[in-house]
Amino acid sequence: MIVRVWTGDALEENAEEYRRQFAEVYLRRFKAIKGFHGVQVLERVHHNHIEFVIISRWDSMDAIHEYTGERADHAVLEKETREALARYDEKVKHYVLVLEENR
Repeated sequence: MIVRVWTGDALEENAEEYRRQFAEVYLRRFKAIKGFHGVQVLERVHHNHIEFVIISRWDSMDAIHEYTGERADHAVLEKETREALARYDEKVKHYVLVLEENR
């Protein structure tokens, strides 16, 4: 299992727009890929921004490439998303999940 982690910040007044875009654009794209296993969207208030951390789980880098194309380490952001965010990571981190414990 590969875990893909990305972060971005929106001004408080733009946070709802980012949430909407994530649900309507990105989540739909994720769900269309067979190797997608789930996502967690974390957020916290940080000064006058809302910080978002997106943690998605995938079967393999091949599944991630179905979403990203050739450059898996680059963030996939539509123009409207870039406009809703005050700051965002251009690069995405990938981790191999070695242990997961659930109750």
